[in-house]
Amino acid sequence: MLLSLSLLALWPTLSLAAYQACPLIQAYYPPPTLDKSSDALKNITEKITATFDSIIRTGKHDVFGEISPNTTSFSVVMFSGAKDGSDPVFLSYHYTAPGAKNSSKVTRDTVFPIGTLTQLFTVYAWLAKFGDQAWDDPITKYLPELKSVPAPAGEPAVAWGEVTIGALGSHMAGIARSSNTCVLGKACDKQNFIKSFGSTPALFLPNTTPVLSNAAFQLIAFALTSTSKKTFSATIEETLLHPLKMTQTSTLSTKPAPIFGAGLKLTAPGEPASLSLLSSTSNLALLGASILSSVLLPAAVTRRWLHPVAATSNLRNGVGRPWEIYHAGGAAIAPVVDIFLKAGEVGSYSSYFGLSPDVGGGFAILAYDESGRAADLNLHADVIADGLGDLLALAAKEAVGRYAGTYGAGGDVVEFRAAKDGPGFAVARLVVGGKDVRAEMAGAAGFKVEDLDLKVYPAMKYQGKEKGETHQFVAVVQDTSALVDAGTPTCITWSTVGASLGPGGVDRVLFELDGSGIAASVRIPARGVILARAEYTTVVD
Repeated sequence: MLLSLSLLALWPTLSLAAYQACPLIQAYYPPPTLDKSSDALKNITEKITATFDSIIRTGKHDVFGEISPNTTSFSVVMFSGAKDGSDPVFLSYHYTAPGAKNSSKVTRDTVFPIGTLTQLFTVYAWLAKFGDQAWDDPITKYLPELKSVPAPAGEPAVAWGEVTIGALGSHMAGIARSSNTCVLGKACDKQNFIKSFGSTPALFLPNTTPVLSNAAFQLIAFALTSTSKKTFSATIEETLLHPLKMTQTSTLSTKPAPIFGAGLKLTAPGEPASLSLLSSTSNLALLGASILSSVLLPAAVTRRWLHPVAATSNLRNGVGRPWEIYHAGGAAIAPVVDIFLKAGEVGSYSSYFGLSPDVGGGFAILAYDESGRAADLNLHADVIADGLGDLLALAAKEAVGRYAGTYGAGGDVVEFRAAKDGPGFAVARLVVGGKDVRAEMAGAAGFKVEDLDLKVYPAMKYQGKEKGETHQFVAVVQDTSALVDAGTPTCITWSTVGASLGPGGVDRVLFELDGSGIAASVRIPARGVILARAEYTTVVD
C-alpha cells in the first residue's frame, strides 16, 4: 500500500542528522473548507478524475501498479463531514467494465455487497445504542451461556469472562476467525453458534495481539440484540439506516435492492454481522459524514472512537474498533496523518472505506470483478490518497490566510508565519511592553534566542466572550541546537507543553475570529494583551 506518497509531499522528508521540528499529533491545521463550488476543490477533483481516466485507458499507474479494467467495475466517492443535511459527496467516479454481464451502468447508487466492511456497521450500531461506556463489559454479561460451554479437551480454552466487547470490536479477543455455523443469507442461530463456537480453542489470551475474527462481530451482534427481541437486521435499520436515510443499504437476509454483478450465494458460510451488508457509495458517504460530524454520537464518543487501540508489526499500521488504521508519515520524526480504514471482500466483491479527520473528509470504493476473484483496490485507494494529500495542502493554504500575519497594538507586536519545516505557525516576532518575549523564553529555557523554535498549533475552538468563535493554539518550544538522538530520534514535545517557560512565558494564543472564520485579533493570556490583526502574509519562516 502506497498511501503515504502524496501525504508526504506536503512536508519535506527531514534528515535524521539535523534538528527536526516535533509537531503535536493531529494538531497540524484546521480541516479545509470542502466547498463543492470552490475552484480549489474543483481542481483537486478534476486531477483525481483525470488520473482514473488514464488508469482505465492504460490499465496501470506509473507508481501504484496495475488494475484490470476489462473485468473490474467500480464506484468511487469522496465526501466531507457535512452535517447540514446537504449531499456530502464532492467527487464521484464510476466505471463499468466492458465485460460486465450486468446490463446496468455503475453509478453512485449502484448496490454492491460490502463484505467485512459490515463490521463497521456492527460497531457503529453498538455505539449508537449503548455508547462506549460498555467497552470493558465482558461478553458474558450479555451472553452468560458462554460460561457453561465445555472447554475443548486438551486445547487452550477461551477465557470468555475476560473477553470484552471492546476486545471483540478491536480484533483483540484472541479468538478463531470463523464459527462455521452461520450462512450469509439468513440470521445466525445464537444457541447453535454459542454451543459450537464457545468451545473453539483460543488463539491468544485476550488483549495480546490483533487477529481479525469474523466471529467476534457476530458475538457483538448477539450482545447488541440480547436486550430486545429485534433481529440484527432490524437493529441496524433502527439505529443507523433509518436515521441516516440510507435507503440503498440492507442485509442479505432482508429483501435487498438489485445487486450489481452475479450476486452472492445466500447459503455460503459467513457471519452476517461481519459479511452480510449491501450498500452503495452514496450511502457509505452518508455513513462517513455522520461519523465525522457526530450526527448519531456525542462528539466526545467520536473523538475516543477515532483513535488506535493497538499496534501491529508494521509501524505504519494500527487497529481500532474495527478500524485498520494507516499512519501516513515520512521520516522518523514527521507529521503523522491517520487514515481510519475498513476494507472488505466477499465473493467477487471488494470494498474500501476511509476517514481522514485531519481533512474532515473520507472516501468509499465498491467493486465487482467478472473474473470471480475480488479486485485488489489498493491502487484505487492510493489515487484517493493523492487527493487527501492535496486536501491537506489546501488546509495549510487556508490556515495561512486565516491566521498568519502581523498583529499589534501600540508598541506591542506579534508575527505568525507559516513554518517551512512542518505544520503550525512560527512565532517570528513577539514584543510586549518593549521586551522581546522570545528572548525571555529562550533564556528561561536555558538556550540562546537564535536557537529558539517557537511554534503554535491549533488546539480547539470555543465560543469566546465576544460574539464570534475563539480558536486556541498551543505553543511548543524547541531548542534547535539540542543534540539529536543517534539512530533513535524522539519526538516528545507532547510532554513539554507549558514546561520551562518562565514567568510570562507564552503557552497558548487565542485567535478571535470574525463572522467568516478569519482571525481579527489575537489574545495572549500570559502577557495580558489583545493585538489587532494588521495584515496577513504567506511568507514562509
